[in-house]
Amino acid sequence: MYVATKKRKFSLSTMRIALALFGAIAIFGGSALTARADDPNFVFNKGHFNRYNISAAGGFAIGITVDRNGNPWFGLGTSKVGTIDKQTGSLKAYPLANTNAGVGTIKVDGNGDVWFTEGNAPGIGKINPTTGKESEYLLPAASRSLTPTFLVIGKGGDIWFNEVDYSDATGGKIARLSPNGTITEWGVPTAGAEIEEIGLDSKGNLWFAEQGNSSFNPIANKIGKLDPAKNVITEYTSPTPKSRPAGLIVASDDTIWYSEHAADKIAHLFPNRAVGTTTAVTPASTGSNAGVTTQPASPNSPTNPAASTVQATTSNSQVTRSPGIVEYSLPHTGSVSNTEDIRFNRDGNLFFENDSTHQIGVLIFNKSNDNNQGDNNQGNNDNQDVAQVASPDSQGNGADYMGKAPTIKEWPIPGGIGFFNIEFDRQGRNLWISDTANFGTGGSVYKFNVNSSNN
Repeated sequence: MYVATKKRKFSLSTMRIALALFGAIAIFGGSALTARADDPNFVFNKGHFNRYNISAAGGFAIGITVDRNGNPWFGLGTSKVGTIDKQTGSLKAYPLANTNAGVGTIKVDGNGDVWFTEGNAPGIGKINPTTGKESEYLLPAASRSLTPTFLVIGKGGDIWFNEVDYSDATGGKIARLSPNGTITEWGVPTAGAEIEEIGLDSKGNLWFAEQGNSSFNPIANKIGKLDPAKNVITEYTSPTPKSRPAGLIVASDDTIWYSEHAADKIAHLFPNRAVGTTTAVTPASTGSNAGVTTQPASPNSPTNPAASTVQATTSNSQVTRSPGIVEYSLPHTGSVSNTEDIRFNRDGNLFFENDSTHQIGVLIFNKSNDNNQGDNNQGNNDNQDVAQVASPDSQGNGADYMGKAPTIKEWPIPGGIGFFNIEFDRQGRNLWISDTANFGTGGSVYKFNVNSSNN
């Protein structure tokens, strides 16, 4: 959806260079699981991939979302938005007016309009997929040195996004684009925060990961929360030093799950138990008039998906408990840029992508702790029909503090090249995956489905 750690570092501090050089970005697709984790015969075994090669249309794909019809949308190089018809495999590309836009995250709103970040503009874009009408909202003049990479859509139609300062002179900003075109910005207190993924809770608070720069001392290594009603930001330090939080989702009980990009861990934060530092911040609002153009879509030839079935490998997670935060270990990779995107399926098992090992994985929670569940809606209006999965342990008295460690299953992505994004469809039946191909020319989009029978 963006370019994280290496994704984000490679591209957006260097995004202006990397995107100019490579000119394309990749996306991903999802899968559905029906068996319950509390079934004693429950096993994730074979994973089934359909691979759509989009290299001829833009080189690589980045960011991923799924519309109401179950079709994936993604950034296609620096200057296009793409979508694949899930039935026919045909690819449709929408050229952007800005030929060096630097598309990152993409989301679909309740009206079917497609919103995306433009890291190089820098700004926020929107396309009407029926008319091809494109609107572009540039950042305020004082923020043009910053880079938007992630966005989420609020319930009232607000577009929330990050503004990364890759110079590390500041912490960057959290911003909101209102339906009337006003952009409001809040500065993040921690210098060098290099904000990664963001998510909204049910109270309207905006949560964000502060991955920091591995060469910046000290590394931010925090999870932040903006309360826009009170104009305060609360920051929580991740227990593992230099773990560089990257992926983040808000569960339906308003607890926070995040990936520790450089530590091979996934963490669960309980806001009512964790101890944070709160800072008052003063917002600044600026009017933004959208530039509007019409860019007709360009249908391309079917991408002729190639099907593959791969066997899962199995390992066990170790659990580490700190005040208000529980960490689950993943298999060690030795990489400082690995797991980022994390998504829950309908049954409360947590899927993740591995950048450095080119894998899709899942944390399978046992019966005693399978109420560590979230929802993959995470404030995105495009997936509102996905079942909400409650976490009754939000008081910190449940599975995360007393349950068994989850089992880990991982599947290699056939032909995967590097840096992936993932998203489930509305029903949680398909996990779509995008491959940025290291921002080169061999990108693909995948639809992933797992066989949960014992075979």
